[in-house]
Amino acid sequence: MKKWFLIAAVLLGSLAAHAQNSRMYVGGDLSFGVSSSGTSIVVYPEVGTRIANHLYAGLAAGFDWNNIYSASDFTMGLTPHLRGYLPLYNGFGLSGDAFFSARWTRRKDHAPLINWQQLGFRPGLYFPIGPVTISAQVGFFGWSRSDDGNGNVSSDWQARIEAHDIVIGVLFNLL
Repeated sequence: MKKWFLIAAVLLGSLAAHAQNSRMYVGGDLSFGVSSSGTSIVVYPEVGTRIANHLYAGLAAGFDWNNIYSASDFTMGLTPHLRGYLPLYNGFGLSGDAFFSARWTRRKDHAPLINWQQLGFRPGLYFPIGPVTISAQVGFFGWSRSDDGNGNVSSDWQARIEAHDIVIGVLFNLL
């Protein structure tokens, strides 16, 4: 069962679409990590549609599970976004995602629900190779807020480039 789930998750994560003439796209984020400190699984499928030339609106919804240093977190989230593409040369170009993300985390020890929100922008690059497009997004610029459920709320503006802010994707043109 686990093997079929992993195969289905890899196929879902590898499906994505972006083409100059596409009306819709599907795709998402998928990652699986194992280290000496624990295990992490992320599954966020995504769908969207073109609303103008080189501008798409989409929604990603999914979950991530982390079991690191004996702490187990299960997070569910929604991320509506606008994605724009600016072709520069031979299909190569710049991209950017403007998004709002809301996530809710439940800890293994049944602590209060943790709420996370982000409103921001992720710049990137893309390069089509036949029916495949390679994309990369780097950084986060925007506002973040968290509430741990115990009355501790933090909110701040950020401009950062960290390991989890680097996203590389392979997009398959479907439509």
